Parts: sequence; C-alpha cells; structure tokens
Amino acid sequence: MWASRPTAARLPGAPGAVSWVTLLVLVALAGAGYLAAVFGPPLVLHYEVKQVVRDYANRSVKDPNDARLREEMLQKIRSLQEVAAVDEAGRPVRVPVVDLRPEEVVWERLADPPTLHVAFEYLRVLDLPFLGRTVERTYRVDESLDIRRADWGPAR
Repeated sequence: MWASRPTAARLPGAPGAVSWVTLLVLVALAGAGYLAAVFGPPLVLHYEVKQVVRDYANRSVKDPNDARLREEMLQKIRSLQEVAAVDEAGRPVRVPVVDLRPEEVVWERLADPPTLHVAFEYLRVLDLPFLGRTVERTYRVDESLDIRRADWGPAR
C-alpha cells in the first residue's frame, strides 16, 4: 500500500497553502469590486451632473437670461446618459436617466455678493446583480457659486 503523504495544501505555512487571511483578502476584493460595479457608474454620472451645473453657472456670469440657461442645462443633463425603456405603445425607446423638469430646479441669482444658487435632487433605482434586488438612492445637487466678473486690472 501507498503511504499517504501530507500535501502542501494541508500543511499550514507551506508554499502554495491557502490560509484564512488569503481567503479574507479575496472576499474583501470581490466585495469591493461588486460595490464599485454597482455604485461606481451612478457616482460618475452624479459628478458629471455637478460639472454641468458648474459650467452653466460660469456661463451665467455673462448671460443674464436665466430661463434659457436653466433649460439648456437641463437638456445637457438629460443627454448625459440614457437607458432603454418601453413606451405606452410597447415600442423600445431611450429615456434619460436624469430627467428633470424646470420647476424641480431651484435657480436663484443673488445680487450681493453675486451668487447663483442651483439645487435639485433626483432618484436613481440601482439593480443589485446576483441578489435580485433594487435599491433607491436620492442624489442631491446644491451649489452656491460665485458669479462675480473677474477684475484683471492693474494691481494698486
């Protein structure tokens, strides 16, 4: 009969052995990857939405037409990301992920100091793969931005 010899996987500390620390690290990396895959894209979109708000606040320094600026900003935000959906007639359509109406957006221009306050929130429904669940998250944008014209005159 063959004598059974211990293998490397059975000897703690032997080369090639899998320890509980290795398994813990692998589970932590898998969990971090899962969270990044689920919550990363919505966070990137939220960052892009805030960048659009800042861009239109900068445009408001020279353009006093707030209604037009707000509508253009909303069109730009709607165009950032679209998802597939089905309309009432059963046809496939593309709908914006962030679909805001002008009355949902606070757009206040304050005179002293010259400031533009833009605030709104939107709801995202996130699918959790492998769990068969969804999570609702509310993302908020609340920016008070300085809209003073720069004075590049000579220093005194």
